[in-house]
Amino acid sequence: MKLTQLAPFTFAVGSGKGGVGKSTVALNLAVALSRQGLRVGLFDADIYGPSVPIMTGLRRLEPPIRTDASGREHVLPFTKFGISILSLGFFIEEARSVTWRGPMLHGSLNKLVTDVEWGELDILLIDLPPGTGDVPITLSQLLKIHAAIVVTTPQEVAMLDAIKAINTFSLLNIPLLGVIENMAGFTIPETGKTYHIFGQGKALELAHRFSVPLLGSIPLIPDIRRGGDEGVPSAFHKGDNECGRYFEAIAANVTQQMQNKEVSYDAHRK
Repeated sequence: MKLTQLAPFTFAVGSGKGGVGKSTVALNLAVALSRQGLRVGLFDADIYGPSVPIMTGLRRLEPPIRTDASGREHVLPFTKFGISILSLGFFIEEARSVTWRGPMLHGSLNKLVTDVEWGELDILLIDLPPGTGDVPITLSQLLKIHAAIVVTTPQEVAMLDAIKAINTFSLLNIPLLGVIENMAGFTIPETGKTYHIFGQGKALELAHRFSVPLLGSIPLIPDIRRGGDEGVPSAFHKGDNECGRYFEAIAANVTQQMQNKEVSYDAHRK
């Protein structure tokens, strides 16, 4: 049975392969959308490598639990950096290898989806595990996912794997909102010369292939990596910020697509 959507706009953030910075992009995009005045939730459903607890400084913490009058327990997401945050990593021992299969995975995700009190949200971003496994299939059965955002690096192998993810979303009747390019190039501060370490142009090629916009291109900036390691997202800043402006531009493009996308994201569409 399909459950009621958790927010007017629920977007899955996916990638075809690991190592492209999908979780970093999802977190910073959530923060940037919040800075536009939207009520944003981030659900880290990457069961095999949940990294949001580390990147938000919530490592080894358990979210609060509220018990209602009937004795049922409800999980309360953490609120930090202006967003509501829930991760499967809060419930899994950090060094533990997760080997859940179909029924167990479905049951765990079902419980989280139904027992979490997100409150009023405008946007819910779901950070999916890389690949095309059980998690996106299960979540598409439990939730109304309005669209997907695919993160890729500019290299050929990443684009080929991203195509597999896009095709999976299509099979699940989840339209593609757009593509985000990460690790686009590294600029030497002293010389201003840019090196395209992972190649160039493949993300734009991917977007053109599926007739969707390239929502943004994020270069290799050490501060973005440093922010994730230190638990402070680069998009969370005051004033002008080299890293944050990329995510702010992507957030603006996402909200624009929400308004004029051919697929009408009606908040009450079934």
